[in-house]
Parts: sequence; C-alpha cells; structure tokens
Amino acid sequence: MNTTTKHHSVNDGRDAVASPDATDLLRLYQQMVLLRRFELAVQDLYKNGKLPGFVHLYIGEEAVAVGICAHLDKSDWITSTHRGHGHALAKGLSARALMAELYAKATGCCGGRGGSMHLYDPPSGLFGTNGLVGAGIPLAVGAAISAKARGSDQVAVAFFGDGAVNHGTFHESLNLAAVQNAPAVFVCENNLYATATPLALATRNPDVASRAAAYAIPGVGVDGNDVLAMWTDMRDAVARARAGKGPTLIEARTYRTVGHHEGDPLFGTYRTKEEVEQWKARDPIATFRKKLCDELQVASTAALDAIDARVDEEVRDAVEFGRTSPEPDPASVDHHVFADPINPTVAAKPQAAAQTVTQGWLEAVRDGLAEEMRRDPGILYFGEGIGERGGSFAHTKGLWQEFGGDRIMDTPISELGFTGAAIGASATGCRSVSDLMFADFLFEAASQIIHQAAKLRYTSNGRMNAPVVIRAGSGEIKTAGPHHSGTYHPIWAHVPGLIVALPSTPADAKGLMKTALRAGDPVIFLEHKSLFATKGEVPSGEHLVPFGVANIARQGKDLTIVSGGLLLHRCLEAAAALEKEEISCEIIDLRTIVPLDVRTIAESLSRTHRLLVVDEGYAMCGVGGEIAAAMMEMAFDELDGPIGRLHTRTVTHPFSPTLEREAVVTVNKIIDGAKAVLSGTPRVEPRPAATEQRPTRPAATDFHPAAPAPSPVPAGTPAGVPVGQLSPKSTSNPAAAGSPNGTPLIMPHGDLTITEAKVVKWIKQPGETVRLGDPLVEVETDKAVTEIESPAAGVLDGILAPEGTVVALGQQLATIRPL
Repeated sequence: MNTTTKHHSVNDGRDAVASPDATDLLRLYQQMVLLRRFELAVQDLYKNGKLPGFVHLYIGEEAVAVGICAHLDKSDWITSTHRGHGHALAKGLSARALMAELYAKATGCCGGRGGSMHLYDPPSGLFGTNGLVGAGIPLAVGAAISAKARGSDQVAVAFFGDGAVNHGTFHESLNLAAVQNAPAVFVCENNLYATATPLALATRNPDVASRAAAYAIPGVGVDGNDVLAMWTDMRDAVARARAGKGPTLIEARTYRTVGHHEGDPLFGTYRTKEEVEQWKARDPIATFRKKLCDELQVASTAALDAIDARVDEEVRDAVEFGRTSPEPDPASVDHHVFADPINPTVAAKPQAAAQTVTQGWLEAVRDGLAEEMRRDPGILYFGEGIGERGGSFAHTKGLWQEFGGDRIMDTPISELGFTGAAIGASATGCRSVSDLMFADFLFEAASQIIHQAAKLRYTSNGRMNAPVVIRAGSGEIKTAGPHHSGTYHPIWAHVPGLIVALPSTPADAKGLMKTALRAGDPVIFLEHKSLFATKGEVPSGEHLVPFGVANIARQGKDLTIVSGGLLLHRCLEAAAALEKEEISCEIIDLRTIVPLDVRTIAESLSRTHRLLVVDEGYAMCGVGGEIAAAMMEMAFDELDGPIGRLHTRTVTHPFSPTLEREAVVTVNKIIDGAKAVLSGTPRVEPRPAATEQRPTRPAATDFHPAAPAPSPVPAGTPAGVPVGQLSPKSTSNPAAAGSPNGTPLIMPHGDLTITEAKVVKWIKQPGETVRLGDPLVEVETDKAVTEIESPAAGVLDGILAPEGTVVALGQQLATIRPL
C-alpha cells in the first residue's frame, strides 16, 4: 500500500511527516491516558450508583481509537458503537460534555437524551455511538458519499466490533462503499468476543481483514494494542481515501480487560482468568509508556507522570461538572421530535393560482424531483435499477441522463445498506432519496429508518437531523400477492420523528415530494402503485403542498368520509353513486398521515355530524381508530351517531383475485359502509381474539346486502380512470379466448403499473402470411418500445388498432386467420 507524508490531525489539521515526532508521540500518550482515566472514573461512579442506565467501558482498547483519530480533522465524521466513550474522546468531544451526558444532565452533549450509547457531537465530527450492532456502518458510508458528492476531502470512519462482521450492515455497507469508491475507513475492533460469543464460534473465517478481498478493497490486520501500528496503518488508509482511491478495512486485534458491560463477570463464564491476565500484560498504555521512556527516549518518567496528573485533574473536573450540572427541564421532553416548524417556509405560504397541465403521476413526480435536483446540487438519489434503466416503474426515467450516476446512484440490492447510506448522507450535507421500489421492502431497512433517521434529531438534542425521503410504491395492484401489495403506513405513523405522506393525485404527489426535499425531517413517501397510470391537472412551475393540511376533495352535508391514496378515488365514486340516492358525502383527502389534520375533519363534522373513515391499512391500531379517537376527543358533541371504519381485511394479502376482492375495500363496500353509518349501525371491524367476541352492533351487510364487488384492479383499466369506475364486465375480453374465425392478437399484460400502450407501427400488413413468433406490431408504453409477436401461424387479418391508437392491456389488436 502506498504511503504519504501528509495526514490530518484532530487537534490542528497540520501537515506531518511520515512518522510521528516527539510532540505527536506525547499527544498519543496523553490521549490514551485520558481515555483510560475517564473510564476508570466512570466505572467507580457506576459501581457506586451515581450514574443512571448501564455502561460498556473501553478499557484495554485505547490504542485503537487514539491511533485512528490522530489522522482525522474535526470535519471528518466517525460512527461508533455501544462501547464508544473512547472514540468520542479521541475524536474531540470534551470530557465535561461526555461526563455530563453519562450523568443525564442538561449540559451533556445530547442534553441527557442519549446517555452512554447514544452520543452525538457535530462540532467534533461524532456521528453517534450506537446501541445496535453495526448500525453506524451504513451511516458512515453515507457520510463518505456525501463528502465525495460535495467535493470535500473529508473521510468517514466506522468503528465496530467483531460481532458486526457477521451482520448484514457490514456486508451491504462495505460492498456499497466499494462500488461507490467512497472515502471511508472501516475499523473492526476485534476483541475476540461478541458479547460472550467467541468469534471463532461465530464464523469459519475469524480473519476479519481477509474479508476485504470479497469487496476488492485493501484489508489490513493490525496489533490493536500498539498505538504506533494503528497510527501508521490509519495514515495510509486516510491518505488513500482522501486521494479518491476508495475505502479500506482495518482489523485492530485488541482486547477489553473489563466485562462486556459493568456487572458482567470479568472471567469464569466465557473467559478464563489466565486469558484476561495475559492480555493485561500487553496493556497498550503501559507498553507505550515504556517505549517512550526506554526505546524512543522522548520523555522521562517524571514528564509522563506530569501528563498523568494533568489528565487526572481534567477527569476530576469533568466528574464535578457532570455531578453539579442541572437536570433537563421536564417541559423540554417534547422538543426536537420534528423540525420547528415542520413545513419549510415556502410550503407553508399560500400557493398562488397557477396554470395547470395534464400530467401522469410518474411524470409529475419526476418533474418535481428534477426541479429540486436542479435547484439543489446536494440532492442524491439511491435505488435499485433507477439509473439508466429509469426504474422498475419508469419513475426515474431521464434523471440519470440529466444528473449522472454520481447523483442518481444505481445501488446493489441492499435496502438496509443504501437506505442507511442515504440517511448518513442526508445528515452530513446532502439531502437524499432512498427508493425502495415496494413498501413491503421498507422492512429490510426498518432498523435504519426507525433507530437512526427517526431518532437522530431527538437523541442528538436537536444538533443533527436526517432530511431523507424514503420513497416506495404501495398498495394492492393486479393481484401482486403477499410480498408486493402492502401499504403499512400506520406502522410508520407510530414512529416519532417520521413524516408519513400518502398522496392521492399527481399534483399532490409532486407538491409533497418537493416539500419533502426542502423539509427538515425524514419522510416516508408512499405512492400507490394503482395510481401510477392515472393523469390529472398539475400546476405549472413552483408547486409545494404542505404537510398536515388535508384537502376537501368533495363537499357534502350528510356524511364525512375520510380517506387517502387509492381509496380516495373509490370514495369519490361511491359518493357519486350515493348522490343519486340523495345522500350527500363530504370527502376529505388526508394527504399526510403524519402530521394528521384532525382539525379539518372536526370542522367537517360540524357540518355533517356523521363520520366514516376508509383506509387501506389494517384496522388494528390503525388510522381509522386514531381518527375515531381524535373525533371523540375534539368533536363528540357534533356526532349524531357512531363512527364507522372500513379497512383492508386483517389477513396476509392473498394472490387469488377472488380472495383479494374479498380482502380489499371496494366501492360497493364503501357505499354499504356509508349507509350503515347513516343508519346508526356501522360495521364492526373484526379483531383477532382467543375467544368469541360478539359485535355490539349488526354488520353493515345485515341491513344492506352488498352487490358483487368489482375487481380492485380490472384488466385493461385505461389511464386516468380511477379504479372502481369500470364495471365487472370490463375485466374480461371475450376475444382473447379465441374464436372460430382465428386467433386474436391481444395487447399483452406486462408491468404491474402499465395500463395502456400506443401502437407505433404495424410491421406486418393485412393479408400477409405470418409464422408463429413473427413480430407483428411495435407498441410503446411509458417504460419501453416493444414488439408483439404472432400467437399463431396464419394470415394477419382485421387490424382493430391502427397506428397512433392508444390501447388498454388485454385489448384485441387484430386476428390471425388460419391458412
């Protein structure tokens, strides 16, 4: 590996020679002593019941943090572990701020919100110690990608233990960093045990450094108890990263001479006394002190004793500072959950009337993304297949061509890794979008979303935030089955710190996306797949939709119906049908679930006095129950009857079209539900129960039998027609079954979200003889131009769709007449 004569110091950023001079050596010693004496003080305080919570001490591993951080500027970022006090001090966090945090005091680095395992300090470049194994690794990758995108020479360092090398975060993150050539250094502190499990029992390859070969990056094994060895190998790794040559994996072989946590037996369970004593004899501070005095002769014993005394005074001062600092104000418990205000100023302003243009959903959102990426060169987009291909739904079509692969990043299939990286990039200077294709896939990245993005602002006491957009297609479409049909927005709404958006129209989808890319919080952005083919009027030019402001999609006087996403359109169709029966429904489009606009619902109730909530999420602990409870609190006196709820049946989403129709909310079910509310006997949502539970009211179908429900996503649904408006007859194509006159050529079904195609060119003409498999016609969808082949041998006859015609999937184009 090449070396360089330049490195960056956490203390002053100066240039240094290839080896540390006497001043550098004494600074290394002082830092290690600080880490040790601080931890010994914490150990004593904890044993005497002076500190809340519990602690994991860094005693024995000091050479790793000090040797690594000696080459880092304050602007460089590190992520750390549950054993992170040493990393925090070595990176520049003051002993006072750290000790006060351990005391849970207001003067702590996180105001007492984080404690031992959750330390953040942006001025020193500390991007969090972490209570989850390996969780900081993808964040460091994101910080490195952010630095690269901004043209900075910053590097990011991820500290983690040997237990993390068998975790998905390790593999996904190293692979992503390698393919992105990110300026990152991965430091595995191999102390031989993951909690109490020996590394040799957890893997057949305990040589962690050798794993770098799988990602084609350098891997270095280092004596982690030798601070000079650590200093030297980190010098080379940092130089490589700053020079744009990509990441390095350093395995620091070290040992903690304390238990996994305070209270864990030192030996006698998973370690022997002899093993612990052998490692104590290799103590990194004692051996380095001896080397400074005897071998290198850069300091006398008295000089080092004086350093020890200064460190002891610094630690005593930190303890006194922490002990006497004030407690956090209880009134501040709700602070820093969300940005204040939640909406960016431009979105909160009244939107001036603007000319509109008819656009498809995906086109409108693409325009919003492109407008924001042109405005802000720091916006990055992560996702699978979203580059030159343009995304699985053509939802990023053209963005790669305009903004290039450094900003529209085609990632490996590693949702956890690239979502964590998007969060890390968003927290360190680059707003990011993480595209997870289907809402079901969000659970692959759930830990990073919930524990990192959502909690960052609060845990850091408002000092950091992650304005990342997590984008996914949601909801039922074309019987896609159990793993591609979920919505799950109530789950994300349960997490403090997350905005949850559920747009229903192309205009709102564009406007909410633009707001999300200017806001200060992480946003779960769920776009219903069945709406991708719809069209609508979208304001031209600047258009932002504020979070937490519902829209009255239809005015009425007899019943308020609250919904969002696809079901809003079914509610509108149901309202049109009910209007013919002289039942007037007011339809409210929530647009966002968090923030939830309960005020608009309450105001509507003051006019209608009846409420039905229609939501695609499940009933248990869901949006319907939340809105019902809110209205009981806010508008009880306005209610003239019980609140009704309609939800997807609480079952795993079935593949069978018959079962799916029974499970989902249809137009007919909404009509029945509305009448049930008006009659005072709304349907009771079933709940799982160990014993039989009888409803207190009859079900809606007891007084108004439902008509046969249409297919939730009829075959051949034309773009722009809300699902549910077509009759059941339109779901079949008699010609597709064949006829005595020949074999029909039909527009084949393809992608989940494509509903129509344009006939570009007939390759064969009427009367021509064709063979089985001959290309007959060229058609264009939103995603691609394709050829349709002949389903039989014969003669092309009866072209039904001339060139330029827009046809629905499943529609007959022509006939192949037998010879």
